Amino acid sequence: MAKVRDQMTSNVVTIDTGASVVDAAKTMIQQEKGPLPVMEGDRPVAIVTDRDLVAHVIAEGRDVRSISVDDVASRDLVTIGPDQEIDEARRLMAQNELDRVIVIEDDRLVGIISEADIRSDEAPLR
Repeated sequence: MAKVRDQMTSNVVTIDTGASVVDAAKTMIQQEKGPLPVMEGDRPVAIVTDRDLVAHVIAEGRDVRSISVDDVASRDLVTIGPDQEIDEARRLMAQNELDRVIVIEDDRLVGIISEADIRSDEAPLR
């Protein structure tokens, strides 16, 4: 059975704790990435999504210049280890209604695995 490390993305685009929501939005656009792990050193402490920016900043009419990612990011991280099986990643995504899961080893971010990563490795239907 395939392991998470076999299909995860290792080069993860992140943002530092305390960064502005403007910086988060720019990073998402420039890097063409969705959710960004929010980092404190080499340890992920939260995750910020484009939906967080829309729901907690734009929809509420808040001043983007005064809000950091810490104010809107989710601290309820769903994580998986790199040596766990792909089926466990699928289960976690389905159970938590997510399209990606952060991969952690020894409390450090080592990757991220998405539904697309898993689907791209599946054999085509015949």
